[in-house]
Amino acid sequence: MQVNTRLAAIDLGSNSFHMLIAKATSRGYRILTRQRQKVRLADGLQNDLTVDNAALERGVTCLKSFAELIERYQPLQVRCVATATLRLAKNRKQLLKQFEQALGFPIDVISGTTEAGLIYRGATAELAQVQQPMLVLDIGGASTEVIAGIGTEPHVLKSLDMGCVVWQNRFFANTIDAQSFARAIAAAEELITPLAKTYQAHGWDTVCGASGTFRALQDRLRHLNSENMDAAFIMDTMQATIDLGDSQRLLELGIREDRVAVFCGGLAILVALVKTLNIKQVDLAQGALREGLVHTMLAERGAAR
Repeated sequence: MQVNTRLAAIDLGSNSFHMLIAKATSRGYRILTRQRQKVRLADGLQNDLTVDNAALERGVTCLKSFAELIERYQPLQVRCVATATLRLAKNRKQLLKQFEQALGFPIDVISGTTEAGLIYRGATAELAQVQQPMLVLDIGGASTEVIAGIGTEPHVLKSLDMGCVVWQNRFFANTIDAQSFARAIAAAEELITPLAKTYQAHGWDTVCGASGTFRALQDRLRHLNSENMDAAFIMDTMQATIDLGDSQRLLELGIREDRVAVFCGGLAILVALVKTLNIKQVDLAQGALREGLVHTMLAERGAAR
């Protein structure tokens, strides 16, 4: 790809919408701007699997702001993908029509497997020279991706129907206590357990976490002047959360205010992953879905030359 070519990658997640605008360089790309807005699309997913108007309007407002940045930066290529909530939504056509009108570009609703592949690519792209077994976890708003691979090549890709927004609304809408966590963890374990042997047979040397739940835990580590996101720390964080018993008090743990609303839902899913897959330690991934999109666009344009 020609150096200095600008690209925009947009990820319409179930919790947050993300946009990354990057410039191609001789060594890959350089990020020009990175935007993230808490749209919480999955919050608007009703029992009949339609997304309500409030969530739709939050999405439209966000995408209009993204469109303004695209106009300013003038990228040569724009790619926008949508994930779990739009996969589920019965009124998807209506949502897509208004979202595409606000953004000014087409939106591709990708499968869970495609999403998992892009996440793995984004999380491992900087480790291209390291051919070791990896496990990548991404706890989204309405789905959780669990991907095992070697180096930058994914081998086992699964997208599970559980996410921090959905689990928060289902298990922690009224109370935060040991019973709520127990129910949330058990429900997550039901989805993970049938896959455990497959992942353990593949194996891994390193586990990377590529979503807001892991960044929230990183915030707590900094608060404690610690660095080790191991199983004991994750379990300790759950107990500290239960002891506080109030989501607004999570700020006392060093959790950022914009991560508080869905922290318990994401943490319960992570505890289930740690217990079921016997995970000892998690590192924070350097990239996720939007970085995977940029790498894919760079590779496609390079191959087309």
